[in-house]
Amino acid sequence: MHDRTPSPDQAERLRRLVIPPRSTPSTGPTPSTPTTQVAVATATAPAPAPATGLSVSPLAANDRTRSNRIARAIAISSGKGGVGKTNLAVNLAIAYAARGQRVVLLDADLGLANADVLCGITPRATLEDVVSSERSLEDVMVPAPGGFRLVPGASGVSRLADMGQTQRRNVLDQLLSLERNTDVLIVDTGAGIGANSMAFAAAAHSIVIACTPEPTSIADAYGAIKTLVARGCRDGIHLVVNMAMSDEEARAVHARIDRVARAFLSTPIKYAGAIPLDPAVPSAVRRRTPVSVASPDAPASKAMRQLARVLAGESAELDRADQRKGFLARLARALASG
Repeated sequence: MHDRTPSPDQAERLRRLVIPPRSTPSTGPTPSTPTTQVAVATATAPAPAPATGLSVSPLAANDRTRSNRIARAIAISSGKGGVGKTNLAVNLAIAYAARGQRVVLLDADLGLANADVLCGITPRATLEDVVSSERSLEDVMVPAPGGFRLVPGASGVSRLADMGQTQRRNVLDQLLSLERNTDVLIVDTGAGIGANSMAFAAAAHSIVIACTPEPTSIADAYGAIKTLVARGCRDGIHLVVNMAMSDEEARAVHARIDRVARAFLSTPIKYAGAIPLDPAVPSAVRRRTPVSVASPDAPASKAMRQLARVLAGESAELDRADQRKGFLARLARALASG
């Protein structure tokens, strides 16, 4: 795996290929899972934002978002693959879009992205092109079924999964436009506790950890929660139990994880809901159509809409408490710290 960090001169030349030069000197923004279960969303395209340079410091990011309306960021993560994380992210995006929200799904599963596959989309450009400064984030964003917009990730690209700090900060510059022109930003992180996955998750306002009732999945979900708490995340962590036989089973899984997290991490875990085991989900996956679009009345689709209502209610409470901080500023801090 190679972490090819461009020199400042090289990065500047690459940016000039994408961003037209201005009359005054400035640097510009750089041009961007397992199929299991769940339910799906809608958004309008964000407009490109003014560029500010190669890197975004946490302080600068705060200054730039303080006076602007910012999107609510929701990270979908998991301790292991195969639990339906990406399916959950896609269908949650659809559920939010159905509520009249402008939604963007950022496929930040760097290296093994496949949200585009679940949506039946073959993108011409991906997040890899943004990282390499060949395209802007606006260039790679595509409309997806259900009314949201997708920023496709790249699959099987090792240097994306191991981005250097300079490249990661280039992506941050591009994310600024999403905060200003989007209501809800859903971030599909990579499975596991890798540095990039945890950084994206820790930066979100709400974190949804997906797991199944299997003992290994439960243990891995707790491992992801433990890592997030070590990064300072003690609020806004939710658990969704996918492929549950019943709500009772899902609540029992949550109770186990919540009890251990309270005892050893001093952190309560919120119960966001259960997604039932539903044959409509794998059927939709085979057709490369989100289940919320293919079977909107399916139990999994209804459960996903309920999940959106739960998370939307929490967002309203946070807004009233004036506790919102920009995803960009939080991500800059998370990446800077490791």
